[in-house]
Amino acid sequence: MNRTEAKQYIGRQVLIDQVDNGQYTAILEQMITQPNTPWRGKVRITGVLTYPSNLSDHVHSLLYDENQIVEVPGKQIHPLTEPLEQTFKESLASSLKTKWDEVREENDQYDKALAHIQQELRKIGSEHLIFEDSFVYYQLVKKGRELYIYDEVKKESLSLNGCPFEFEVKINGKWKPSFYISDFTFQTGEDEEVELKHGSTVRLNKSQFDPYRILTNELETPALQALESGLQKLGIGHEHSVYCHNSLLIQLLSSFKHKSFSGVNFISYANTTTQFLVQHHYERTILEDDDDITFDRFEFTSDKGERVLTTYATQFSKD
Repeated sequence: MNRTEAKQYIGRQVLIDQVDNGQYTAILEQMITQPNTPWRGKVRITGVLTYPSNLSDHVHSLLYDENQIVEVPGKQIHPLTEPLEQTFKESLASSLKTKWDEVREENDQYDKALAHIQQELRKIGSEHLIFEDSFVYYQLVKKGRELYIYDEVKKESLSLNGCPFEFEVKINGKWKPSFYISDFTFQTGEDEEVELKHGSTVRLNKSQFDPYRILTNELETPALQALESGLQKLGIGHEHSVYCHNSLLIQLLSSFKHKSFSGVNFISYANTTTQFLVQHHYERTILEDDDDITFDRFEFTSDKGERVLTTYATQFSKD
């Protein structure tokens, strides 16, 4: 705003534009002019039009408080075509709501893009590249009759009994994929059995912490086939998974002493035309000296109204 125009706005509302630090409304109280020097304005802050956009680490503080008197360069003062009728608090709330909507929309776009990339990598069997060289290291710890993996950083332990993860063990200086068999015995992909000991180190690739991958690894082969049968009937596959709420994993990790679990997992899938939701009803009873009792029922529903039901249960399970 130039000096001539500014004179017409003395005592009236103006817009203060601080770019990334937000836009504010204020009353132009006074013009400060000196020869051969850009003019400045003394203003009293009355509202917030645009909340600061600097949100990288935490919510940015407002540059000004209500009724604060400040001097700003004339180039930052602009006409306000429609006076702000809200109080300072009301305008702050409105600006925060607008910022909330903007950030949420940006995050939704990023989430959709990331989900699409992960889906495409999954189709070509290369999803592991997302988590490449990203490992968590554990020590083997024997407690009573059970063997645990212990995270020294987080001070957390997890029983290896029925653990669905694929580990890596170091053999002759090289890490090799392996599965836990029993006691301190692990078996590599070449059917080589490796005997470890208390305090030995094993590691996990973080890609296995994906809730959907954990779920499919946990399912017994017939249960996994029941899931895949339902997906096939709807014309989709694992590569179309979008989101997985794995409540069974949550229960397993938070209740090491419990031997029985039941609940529902929610899994969503999508292709270019249709959304799908799967409700996975499960029951688990962990037995030390016998096969575990399991029950899995998958209820498939598409947004077009298609429905499919598949079930797997051991002979001891109850429907």
